[in-house]
Amino acid sequence: MTNKRILHLRIVLATLLPWIAATALPTVCDAAASPTTAPTAINNTIGQRLIAEERASWDLAIKGNAASYTAFHAPDFFTVTGTGVVDRTHSETSAMDANVRFDQCELSGFDVRFVAENAALVTYHVRAAGLDHGKAFKLDSYASSLWMKRDGKWLNVFYQATPVLRQ
Repeated sequence: MTNKRILHLRIVLATLLPWIAATALPTVCDAAASPTTAPTAINNTIGQRLIAEERASWDLAIKGNAASYTAFHAPDFFTVTGTGVVDRTHSETSAMDANVRFDQCELSGFDVRFVAENAALVTYHVRAAGLDHGKAFKLDSYASSLWMKRDGKWLNVFYQATPVLRQ
């Protein structure tokens, strides 16, 4: 390998390694590795509040309380689904669909990671079942929501659910 090529590879690695290190996610159970910028007690309090708000959001959507449900969302809220990116309006309309009924919904395994001073990623497991336009459905997914503090209020800016793959 030529010196020029070795130098090029070193430059590429020097550029990529910090990015890889910064974007690599620790395992869900490794709470000690969570990024944090505030004292632990404050983060624990905020984290518990965000978990409660995430649970309330599901409850409000299931009950069809649109006004209270949408109050949790930032103006630029969006979701990512199996069909692509869905804006706030379409996401909220879908969540309020009167033809969807939940007979069971369980949220568990919550983890909150502070990814910036005013941003927290809430991850958890969702198991649900019910009827969607007359057809039975079962949901078993890992969910994530990005909450950001804006003008003194924590708002959900992003949501995605990924189906659990059973082997």
